[in-house]
Amino acid sequence: MENWNDLDGSIFFNKVFSQSIEIGKAYIHSLSIENDQDDFGIGFDIPNFPDRLPEKWKDKGYNTCRIGLTCSNITKLKITNLPLREVFNIEILKENEHFFFTAKSKNASVEFKAKWLSLSGPSVYMNCPEPEDHNWSDDSL
Repeated sequence: MENWNDLDGSIFFNKVFSQSIEIGKAYIHSLSIENDQDDFGIGFDIPNFPDRLPEKWKDKGYNTCRIGLTCSNITKLKITNLPLREVFNIEILKENEHFFFTAKSKNASVEFKAKWLSLSGPSVYMNCPEPEDHNWSDDSL
């Protein structure tokens, strides 16, 4: 899978972005596990910002785009260290009827196999990063 636009749930995403947005770098903000279900959620910022903003988003100073994935029928979940202020390289492969998700940074990784992936968002907000926060131009990943 090459673009966020290709995932289920990307209707709103496709309305605010005029072109396809490549799956690649992301700054992970949240991981959530539902213990009574085999669901997993992941929320993250992407380096791209919508170019077709709805009126209520215009002229507010927003500078960061956050999206999320809801992942169902999870197997083979592996988390190495918790994501902390790092940019991850994201890959999503689709093979037969399953998705293989991998997010890797210098110090952490998240991997799993899922039957379904659904995109949520995007939302936008005003990010005022600290000096030690993520750096999209870090090519050492």
